[in-house]
Amino acid sequence: MKKSSILYVLVPLAFFAFAISGCGEIKTTSYFTPTKTKLKDYQAVQFENFETEIEDFPKEALAKIPAESAALLDSKDQFKEVSNSDITNIPASDTIIVLGEVAEYRPSSDVSFEGGGIKFGEVSITIKLAFLDKATGNEITTGEINGFSSMGFMAKDIYESMAKEIVTYILEIY
Repeated sequence: MKKSSILYVLVPLAFFAFAISGCGEIKTTSYFTPTKTKLKDYQAVQFENFETEIEDFPKEALAKIPAESAALLDSKDQFKEVSNSDITNIPASDTIIVLGEVAEYRPSSDVSFEGGGIKFGEVSITIKLAFLDKATGNEITTGEINGFSSMGFMAKDIYESMAKEIVTYILEIY
């Protein structure tokens, strides 16, 4: 009888510890429209805070993802300046602006039925991006980033994963 009591306590605690630690699968995918423009023709990249009309989206993520993207891209030393604030020391004609809008968000409180089973706590985010020439406002390319966490926590890991996906694309078209 004691063994079953211990199991009733340990199994939920183990699951809870696993969930709180933020463990779980994080997937990020993206699609961007092809562009002939090479970003190496520009000296700077300016990330703007992302926007959304989704009421329950965590507001800190609107600044966190662009800030992490800027920091990661800056560490690659491909551009003279990378910032998530206004760049004024480099001509606008040599600066790219990255805009983002959270278009879809499924918070962890959602419950769904898939394949005969119940899934709960999954988080998914879709961000639409636009890369613009700062001087003209002309579109260089657009795209979409999708992030998914199977454990349902809006942890920093999902922000980092999405930032890495943005930077990977920028480096691909550099």
